[in-house]
Amino acid sequence: MSDIPSDQSHNPVQNDESGMLSAATLRQRVLSMPTLVAIIAGALLLIFATWRMFDFEWHEVWSNIKNVHPGKYLLAVALYYLSFWFRGLRWKLLAKTASIGGDDGKNVPGTTTLSAIILMGWFANSVAFLRLGDAYRGWSLAKETKSDFSSSLGTVLAERVQDMASVLILVLTAAVWLTIEGDSKVPGWIVFIAFALVAALLLSLLVMRVYGERLSRRFPGQFESAYINFQRGTLSSFSGRGLPTQMLLGIIGWVLEIARFYFVADAIGIDISFGIVMFAALANAMLTTIPTPGGFGFVEGGLTGLLILFGRTDNEAISLVAVDRTISWLSVVVFGGVLFFVWHAVKAKKNTSSSPAPYE
Repeated sequence: MSDIPSDQSHNPVQNDESGMLSAATLRQRVLSMPTLVAIIAGALLLIFATWRMFDFEWHEVWSNIKNVHPGKYLLAVALYYLSFWFRGLRWKLLAKTASIGGDDGKNVPGTTTLSAIILMGWFANSVAFLRLGDAYRGWSLAKETKSDFSSSLGTVLAERVQDMASVLILVLTAAVWLTIEGDSKVPGWIVFIAFALVAALLLSLLVMRVYGERLSRRFPGQFESAYINFQRGTLSSFSGRGLPTQMLLGIIGWVLEIARFYFVADAIGIDISFGIVMFAALANAMLTTIPTPGGFGFVEGGLTGLLILFGRTDNEAISLVAVDRTISWLSVVVFGGVLFFVWHAVKAKKNTSSSPAPYE
């Protein structure tokens, strides 16, 4: 597989030998006007929901937050970050199946490295507009494997398809669970969104499979080559016998996120059905796809409303969402941000030290 093509200026994340341009590019995106507008829109939505839609007492919410059980909270944190390892292992299998980094995938990094890249990608999604982190992940995989950006980005799309399929399976499981428990408030919109997302992604794959090469001929030369590589990376990720294992790893990752939400509720002392926990955690994940940084404003408002729909008081719902977001968003910004800048600083230093000295 060839090196990254020379048209690097078209990549969503700039590529350079030191890696520092990618950090600078992310900083520019974070401070860009679209990101600021998205943050303001999310903040306005959150303020409106807080003051006009929910009836709660600040002192009770603060009391719930202040009295969180530290052991259970740390367990929720540990389970959440354990999920990155399973996601990293799945991505490794996807990359090898797609022959990223050579026919035998010998240049594909280890699970821990890929898990770190996923965390840094989630960090980028949490602070920037339009899910820049997905492009960053494709760029990072291309750098690590010395393969082309388009094919590497295709594995990220393949992972997204598997994620949505896993979410659909778990959403339907949660709906059956709640029906058995006799809860008639199963939110049909979540089931509909899950079905719609899976259907849209599968339709995209079908169009790519059947008409992809024909459509690519309509693109200018450099874009045609990039698209063909992207299509190859995406579709090749689903070949072979590894799909059931990849799906299982994805489901394990989501189950760990559900467990995170359950132990956050337990840490606050909120008694909540596991079926509700499943719906809430998966709704959280779907709401983060809204292109504000980390789904800011939409996740908090939507998830709080969903918990109230399931019979939680406004105080309980707001407390639960606030504490959970310290893990699923704030901790990603902190830990992912530290990892991101340390990672690129180390890469820059390594590249500088390995560069040949200039002639006198």
